[in-house]
Amino acid sequence: MAGDREGDEEDVVCLDGSFFTNDDYQLTKFTFGSQVLELYCLQSASTDFDLTGQLVWPGAMLLNEYLSKNVDLLRGCSVIELGSGVGITGILCSRFCREVVLTDHNDEVLKILQKNIDLHSSSESYSNCTGERN
Repeated sequence: MAGDREGDEEDVVCLDGSFFTNDDYQLTKFTFGSQVLELYCLQSASTDFDLTGQLVWPGAMLLNEYLSKNVDLLRGCSVIELGSGVGITGILCSRFCREVVLTDHNDEVLKILQKNIDLHSSSESYSNCTGERN
C-alpha cells in the first residue's frame, strides 16, 4: 500500500525562525550635505512586513537631506523617533540635538539599530543617542 511506510524512515526537517531572517547587513555610506554616515543595513527589502526597519527607506533619505540643510531646527532639541529602523535619521539628529531616543518594536531591528548606535557612539563624540523598545 502506498501510504504504508513501516520500513521507511521519515525525514524530519526543523527550521527555526532564523531561517527566514535576513541579517546579511552591509556597511553602507550615506552623505547628506556635509554629513557622512556609515550604517549597517540590508540592501533589499524583506518579505516580512515586520522587518522593513532593516533597510533605509527613500523617505528617510529625503528627510535627512532636508535636515542636513536646516540643522538650526535641531540645535538644542530633544528628539524621539518612533520606528527608527536602522537609525539613519536619529543618528544624524544626534549630531545636532541635545538628546535623541530611537525606538523600534522588532527585536531583530533593535539589534541592528543598537549596532549602528554603538558604531557612531564609539567612533564619534555623539553619546546622546539611545535605543529602546517601544
